[in-house]
Amino acid sequence: MRFLLFCALCIFNTSVFLAQELSNSNYYVWAKSGLSLRESPDKNSKKLTIIGYSENVTFISDTFEAFTVTEFNGFDYTDNWFKIKHKKLTGYVFGGYLSKTPPPNILDETNNLTTYLNRVFTKTGYVIYDRYEDCNDDDSNCITSSQTSYKEGASYSFWTGEGGGTETLSIPNLNILQAYILGTIFCETYKEFEIKYYEKPLPTIIVLRDDVGCDFTITALGNYTIIHWSGGC
Repeated sequence: MRFLLFCALCIFNTSVFLAQELSNSNYYVWAKSGLSLRESPDKNSKKLTIIGYSENVTFISDTFEAFTVTEFNGFDYTDNWFKIKHKKLTGYVFGGYLSKTPPPNILDETNNLTTYLNRVFTKTGYVIYDRYEDCNDDDSNCITSSQTSYKEGASYSFWTGEGGGTETLSIPNLNILQAYILGTIFCETYKEFEIKYYEKPLPTIIVLRDDVGCDFTITALGNYTIIHWSGGC
């Protein structure tokens, strides 16, 4: 009996600790056009303000009331309404656009994927697999293939060959909706493209251009999302 009571107290204390930890968490907005803060967890309720892209908010609680957005035709993403605090306002937002990972700066044209990763994560490992022949070892432009690992669990690798190349990013704590936004930011702009979404065997988004350029695939795998860019002739 005492053992059962002890277990119950442990579970209760753990739940309280997790709830307190979540309630004090800061999240970043990933919606490029901003995220509506509403008076109640309903898309038709009064809009208090629009929280800008990359701004942070304080998580208060999960309402466990679901809402679905359509990012593109054929891709609907469902998540819960979250109660949050932003500056002096308290209200409700769609949780699918919130992440503890800050998004890239879309206003900085010099910002690239590796710069972004090195800014938000802690680099722990770097392996060079291949270089161009007769090239200075100190010249980073000579590297044709490498992999970088980060303390937070992210991993990035790239390969460059004649007429093209690939980049692959494995990143934790981003849902497939946020990963799609990340994929579009670090892919060259284009006018004509085809997007497909597959629910099985794993949630996957495929973006294909109609000409030479950047294509990418996103696959959700547990707590990780894999983004694979490819481009060239």
